[in-house]
Amino acid sequence: MPSSTRIYLIEDDRTVLQFVHHALALRPDWRLVGHSATYSHARIMAPNSLADVYLVDLGLPDGRGEDMLRLLSLTKPEAELLVFTVFGDESRLVHALQSGATGYVLKGCNDAELIEAIEQICAGGAPISPLLARLLLKQLRNNAPAQVADSVAAAPALSERESEVLKLVAQGYVNKEIASRLGIGTATVSTHIKNLYRKLAVHTRVQVVRAAQDRGLL
Repeated sequence: MPSSTRIYLIEDDRTVLQFVHHALALRPDWRLVGHSATYSHARIMAPNSLADVYLVDLGLPDGRGEDMLRLLSLTKPEAELLVFTVFGDESRLVHALQSGATGYVLKGCNDAELIEAIEQICAGGAPISPLLARLLLKQLRNNAPAQVADSVAAAPALSERESEVLKLVAQGYVNKEIASRLGIGTATVSTHIKNLYRKLAVHTRVQVVRAAQDRGLL
């Protein structure tokens, strides 16, 4: 991602637009390059934007944010898709991730938390609000199917540090918490997570846990 990160907001609430403008004051090298208040406007304008990160609300007045995520994942595969919504239930989170979201942050966060989420996603991480991450990963662990023997044989080789990061991801910790526990920087955590994505051929935190379970790594 370039240092002058370009952001596009898809959101109908003007107060949220003002909040994003205020948050971006913390990073004057970043720019809000576009804004859509409706699904119909975003469907036409957002795919033509040069944005690096899209902030997408799920509750648009004339459409579903999940449909917008699917559209952007096809038309802007190089961009990062960060859900920014009030919906904190597991089903919306799962559907958003399945639709192409690479991060999920709840409204009500402060300026610094939104900026940190964008920084994480630009560094290859997959920020998810901690409470949602813990609920979702707990559900995945409880519902994990029995593993077959050959899935262990197919497991990729992980470094000791990658294994440590993977276990903490599976416990629902976010990058900043993992960094604190392991005594390393958040950028290093993001690099390890990106390596896990590559080795397990996945694109989200949820998928990396599921793939690791399937291959006997957890």
